[in-house]
Amino acid sequence: MDYSAAKLHPDCVKLFNEFKGNSNVPTHDFLTMKLDGTNIVPDICPLIGTSSEDDKYKNSEHPAFDYMVDHLLEKGCGYAFYIFNYDTPNGHRSKIVFYTYVDDNSSPKTKMTITSSKSAVEKGCPGFGIKISANCRDDLTYEVGLGYCQISKTI
Repeated sequence: MDYSAAKLHPDCVKLFNEFKGNSNVPTHDFLTMKLDGTNIVPDICPLIGTSSEDDKYKNSEHPAFDYMVDHLLEKGCGYAFYIFNYDTPNGHRSKIVFYTYVDDNSSPKTKMTITSSKSAVEKGCPGFGIKISANCRDDLTYEVGLGYCQISKTI
């Protein structure tokens, strides 16, 4: 079996286009996608504002981000999109960040499959500003993602 032959399910593209098209007023808190056999399919994609309603995240400074990170860590691998909103001296900015997460303790097969299949997500979901490859909790902090956004050039 060719582990890099994963196909992006059309529902992922549809969700991403809704998410991307409304980056100033997003439809979802974040999007996660997972590998399901030879397909990359939507995983959890909570509607905007629903992450902060969860008791676990209601007192969090960044409830949607924390929910996304906890989910990725629990699953051990996956793909995610998150919109960072921040201010610069030149005004307000929004950037969509694409995360590829593979836990350091994952099997070599899982690492290879997730890493080699991320190009299917990148090609099917164009329009994000930043790519972050993460393999531990330290790579998945709000500050790291925001830092990448702040140092990237605006196109």
